[in-house]
Amino acid sequence: MNTIVETTLEEWQEEGKRLFGEDEFKWEFVCPSCGHVQSAEDFRSYKEQGATPNTAMLSCIGRYDGHMDNDAFGSPGKGKEPCNYTSGGLFNINPVSVLNNDGTKLRVFDFNRKKS
Repeated sequence: MNTIVETTLEEWQEEGKRLFGEDEFKWEFVCPSCGHVQSAEDFRSYKEQGATPNTAMLSCIGRYDGHMDNDAFGSPGKGKEPCNYTSGGLFNINPVSVLNNDGTKLRVFDFNRKKS
C-alpha cells in the first residue's frame, strides 16, 4: 500500500511555488497511475469538456486528449502515454492529502519532483 503524504494548504502552496514559481498554471503534477506529467496549462484547451485549472491535480489528461481507452489500472507507472485515471472514480490513489483551511481534505497528485 502506498503512503499518503499529509500537508496543509499553506505548506502545499509553498512547495508548489518553490518547485515551479508563482504561476500555478506552470505547476506540474504526476498521474499516480501512469506517471504522465502535466500542468494546469495543459488543460486550457479542454475547458469546453469541463476541465478547469484544478483538473491537472485530480485527473490524468488522457480523459480529455484522446487517450480515454488507456486503462488507468491496466499498466500503471509506464509514463509513456496519459491514461483515463481520475480521483473522482471508485478508487482514489492520489498520494497527497491537502488539509484545507475549512478542515476538509483533498487528495491530489504529487508534484513533479523530477523537474530539471
